[in-house]
Amino acid sequence: MSRQINVYLCRNKTGVLRENELSRLSFQYCSVDVSPLSVKLPVRTEEYSHDLIFPFLENLVPEGDAFEILAKDHVSGNRIFSFLDKFGGDCAGAVAFYKTEPEKSNNKLHKIPSNKLVHIIDNLPQDPLLTSLENSPRLSLAGAQSKFAVKKINNQYYRSDDVNPTTHIIKIANNHFPDLLINELFCMKLAQLMFLNVPGSFIHSGSLMVSEIDLMEVQKRPYLEIKRYDRYVENGNVYRIHQEDFCQALGIVSGKKYQSGGGAGLRDCIKIIESFSENPLPGLTRFVEWIVFNYLIGNTDAHAKNISLLHAKTGIVLAPFYDLLSTEIYSKKIVDHNMAMLINGKGRYDSLKPEDFLSLFMQLGLNATNTMKGIKNRFSNIFEISKSLCETDKVLSANKTVCDDIISIIKKRITKLFS
Repeated sequence: MSRQINVYLCRNKTGVLRENELSRLSFQYCSVDVSPLSVKLPVRTEEYSHDLIFPFLENLVPEGDAFEILAKDHVSGNRIFSFLDKFGGDCAGAVAFYKTEPEKSNNKLHKIPSNKLVHIIDNLPQDPLLTSLENSPRLSLAGAQSKFAVKKINNQYYRSDDVNPTTHIIKIANNHFPDLLINELFCMKLAQLMFLNVPGSFIHSGSLMVSEIDLMEVQKRPYLEIKRYDRYVENGNVYRIHQEDFCQALGIVSGKKYQSGGGAGLRDCIKIIESFSENPLPGLTRFVEWIVFNYLIGNTDAHAKNISLLHAKTGIVLAPFYDLLSTEIYSKKIVDHNMAMLINGKGRYDSLKPEDFLSLFMQLGLNATNTMKGIKNRFSNIFEISKSLCETDKVLSANKTVCDDIISIIKKRITKLFS
C-alpha cells in the first residue's frame, strides 16, 4: 500500500512526501516558488528519490532508545515515514508534516501544571515525546539525550499544537551522568561569556510559578531550560525559523555524524559554510572558534549534528552553538575520548600541539598565523573567566566539583595551545 503526506515549511505547503509499496520514499516540491527544505535539496520540478530525501528525514527523528520506544507499534512500511506522520507537527526548524491542512488559528493553550511537569520528568525516558498526555503534541526532537519541548509564556509552560510552536527545550538529568546538566550549563554560560553565539540556558529547580504543595516535588527534579534559536516572537506570536543540521546539509544519515564512522569532517563542514552562507567569512571565524572552544573544554562529541545552518530572513547563516559540554571529565571507560572530527589527522585532544592547529587552519584555506592570533585574542583569558563564573554563579558554585574538573582541562589546554 502506498501512502503520502504533505510537507509544510513555515506553515506553507512545500511539497508531498510519498511512500511506495516497497517502503521507498520520494519527495516532490509542489511549486518552483517555494523555499527549499535543505541546501542539499534545492527546489526543482523533478522528484527526489529515496536515497536523496531519506537523510534529511532521518535526521529529524530521535536517535537510539527514544526512537525505538516511539516506533514500537509500527509493524509495516517505512518507519521514518510513519514516525513523521504521527509526530511530525513540531520538528526542529520550520518543517512539519500533515495529511490535511493544519489549523490556522487556535487560541486555547494547554497548560502544563507543576504536577504534570513532575510526571513528564519522571516518565520521559519511557515516554520521550509526551505521548501519554491527553491531547499529546505532535512533537519530534532529534538527538539522543532525554528532552522535551514546551511553549513558555510569562514563566508558565504550555504544550505545542498546530498554531503554537514550542519556544524552549527542557533537558532532564541523566542517571548515568548525574552532573550532566551542570556540565552543560557551565559550558554554555562560559561560551556566552567568551562571546560565542549560544542560546540562553538556565537550571531550574522549582523556580517556576508552582503551587506551594508541588514546589518540593519540582525542586527534587532539576532540569536545564534552553531557549530555542529556531523561533522568534513578533507581536506576541511565535514563529518558526527553518534550520538544518550539517548531516542534513551534507545528505548523510545520523549514523555518519562521526568522522570515524565514515562521516563528516571539519573540511566538509567548512565547504557547507563557504558554499551556502550569506556571508561566509564571519561564519568561518565562528566555526574555528567553535573548534577551539570544544578543544579547550574537552568536548569530544562535537559532531556534524551538533552544528546547524539557520535559514534566516537575511539569508543562510551559521546557527547558534548548542550541546556544548565537557565529555573528557568522565572516565574513558564510560565515554569515548576520541574526537568526533579529526584535527590534522589526529583523533585525541591530548595528542594535539599548536602546529596541528596551524596545519588545520591552512587545510581550511585560512591564513594560519592571523587565525592563531585571533584565537589567542579571543581565548587568552578563558581560564580566569571560567574561574570567576564558577565562583559567582550561585547554581555553579554549589556544584563546584564539576566546574573545577572542566576548569582544570581548560588550564592545561590553554597553556599548551599558546605555548
